[in-house]
Amino acid sequence: MDKADCSILVVFLFLYVFITLCGQCPYINAVRFSVICLCLLPATRYGVPMAAVFTVLSDGFLLFSPYEKMGVFFFCLVQLFYISFFLDKHPSPWYFFCCLPLLLLPLPVLGGVYALLFLLHVFIAFSLWKQKKAKPIFGLYLLGLFLFICCDISVAIGYFSAPNPVVIWIFYAPSQMLLAFTAKALPPLPRPFAPYP
Repeated sequence: MDKADCSILVVFLFLYVFITLCGQCPYINAVRFSVICLCLLPATRYGVPMAAVFTVLSDGFLLFSPYEKMGVFFFCLVQLFYISFFLDKHPSPWYFFCCLPLLLLPLPVLGGVYALLFLLHVFIAFSLWKQKKAKPIFGLYLLGLFLFICCDISVAIGYFSAPNPVVIWIFYAPSQMLLAFTAKALPPLPRPFAPYP
């Protein structure tokens, strides 16, 4: 980890404390969005850059627009990019166009599609970790996925009751930073895909 990485982590910790303690600040969504944009920097070196870019788009829609469905749609693409990375595939720009029909689905159904893709992402990552070919740091990637799951559970609970953005971001912000810093610590799956050789 070099000085640039340390600087990113210091800025992240400052912003994380701010969004945790100052949840009622008038500009809190801009600060939250800046945390996700910050994740782009380590993702270009250690993560999956396209997944990070689509995460920024997703959060832009969810934080600053009434178009929740677009945010969930882009999160589906995020999961596809992670899955493609771990399967050692190079996703085509056609992914976006092939997935456009998903926007015709009602929001709860689209959320279900996202959940299935996310679970597949978790399954593949855990399978790779079980093969013991991963660097030790990949345990941090699995921690990031766990925090991401906690975030999604908080969002789902909030969908049926009053959402608590502070709790959601307590889980979400560190999950994104961990994923950005550690995805490339794991080699792609061998071909053919064999989760437990």
